[in-house]
Amino acid sequence: MTNQTNDGGVQGLVSDYLGRRINRRDFVRRAVALGLSMPAASAILAACSTSSTSSTSVTKGGTFVEGYDRDFTKMDTVVSGWADPGYVALYEFTQIRDFQGKIVPALFESWTLSSDGLTLTAKLRQNVKFHSGTPATNAQVVEDFNLFRDPKIGQNQVFWKSVTDVSAGPGNTVVIKTTKPWAAIGETLATEYSMIHNEATRKAAGDTYGATKVDGTGPFTLTEFTPGKQVIVSRWDGYAGTAIPFLQNKGKAYVDAVKWVPIKEPANRANEIEAGTVMAVKNPAGQDVARLKANSNLIVEEWPSTANSFIALNLQKTNLGFDDLRVRQAISKAIDREGIVKSVFFGHAVATYGPLNPNFKWYEKGVEQFNKFDPAASKSLLDAAGWSTIGSDGIRVKNGQRLSFTHYNWAQQSDGAPVMEVVAANLKSVGVEMKVTSLESAAFFPHWNDTAESFGYEWLWSSPIDVLVIFATIPSKAYNGNFADLQAAFDAWQSAGSDAQLEAAARKAQLVWAEKLPKIPVVTPNVIWVHSKKVHGWRPNQSMLYPLYNDVWYEH
Repeated sequence: MTNQTNDGGVQGLVSDYLGRRINRRDFVRRAVALGLSMPAASAILAACSTSSTSSTSVTKGGTFVEGYDRDFTKMDTVVSGWADPGYVALYEFTQIRDFQGKIVPALFESWTLSSDGLTLTAKLRQNVKFHSGTPATNAQVVEDFNLFRDPKIGQNQVFWKSVTDVSAGPGNTVVIKTTKPWAAIGETLATEYSMIHNEATRKAAGDTYGATKVDGTGPFTLTEFTPGKQVIVSRWDGYAGTAIPFLQNKGKAYVDAVKWVPIKEPANRANEIEAGTVMAVKNPAGQDVARLKANSNLIVEEWPSTANSFIALNLQKTNLGFDDLRVRQAISKAIDREGIVKSVFFGHAVATYGPLNPNFKWYEKGVEQFNKFDPAASKSLLDAAGWSTIGSDGIRVKNGQRLSFTHYNWAQQSDGAPVMEVVAANLKSVGVEMKVTSLESAAFFPHWNDTAESFGYEWLWSSPIDVLVIFATIPSKAYNGNFADLQAAFDAWQSAGSDAQLEAAARKAQLVWAEKLPKIPVVTPNVIWVHSKKVHGWRPNQSMLYPLYNDVWYEH
């Protein structure tokens, strides 16, 4: 996995070692790869050991303040607009990914799979309870899982379609029966939309659940939820502790509270962390990253996000040729992705030629043979598809129809508009007109339907193949077309009985997507995490969306 950090990677390497994300052998291997000599690596290791020893005295209390790169949505694991970092403080995963992407215990302390792969039996930790004081039992987990898989309720239900029964078993176990093997269950459970909540509290709170009331099992309770201003959670002294292997603090949180403040303007994020008004911040503007990395009081970590921005063309719009693969490939080849990385993100992003981020554990490098920037090939493909007449305004015409369409961009994602402006300029150069309209959420989502000609979106999800299953059907299968080979890859993913089968299905899905383009991938922004050196235990994870807060403390 790519890991870009301060000082050409050395400071991030030290941070990884002190945070126990890598061992001594990995430290030496990466140090040598960075060009350090063995004596230099040994000297740094020795200094790390001294630093680690001197920093073992934890300072408890206080409020950890974090700058967030968007506004907040309700923290409801069943139905919500997206997942914010407060989820991982208020709720807990049943299973979670470690720093290498391996599925490890959380609320489920162990699990076994039957020999035919059709029955998973997972054991829930004893003595876990919700914030309300209600014991969190296997019966409540069963209730939640049945909500998640209900096609009328759960936004996660598409992943659970092979499940025939979820029941409470002996010894505080949860028994899941399926019609086919489901090795991908760990990938699904290790998302914010499979976290455990108390459904009785959720029902009582109604539509206000996730804003006025949250009843999870996490180390913090909800104190304030004010979109546009702040979200505050307070340490829960009734917390039963954690079994997550990579967390050092197994008991109650060190800090009294965590506060997230939205900093929607990217240019303001660096200023806030430099001024000390926040102790950590997510995604400063690309042009500020070099300055932050040069600041000896800060740690900067960076890697491709578990995300991808795309252009969704309505394949029902046959008058625009969007059902013609040659037209979609022509549009894709007209996009200068590397130019977007440089001009919009100042190098802090990666061009994506397939549907997934390149640090995904099963990333298929073969996708990079597709969708390369090639305006000449783009023009030839459009000519071959019959869009060979150029109008007086430079836009191609076929049977009296101009190759012109409206593209709706979700303004919630601050980089989306400038990305699509560059794309529009790229397309204009080959005779295609894309008229970009950026809209806030209330205006954007009504256009997210089968009548829209095109829309843009950046997905952010910690189970990348699962999210492709979703986005192959949004807003409908008709909108995205019918690709039997892609569906076969998804079926293989959702019926895999081993990691090897999961990997094979993941790689196949990426290749088909890159070639057939049900949606056109554009760019994966890097996620950039910055924190003060006085902050300890705040450890972003490339495999998950947000860092956990159990270990966090800071020097007062």
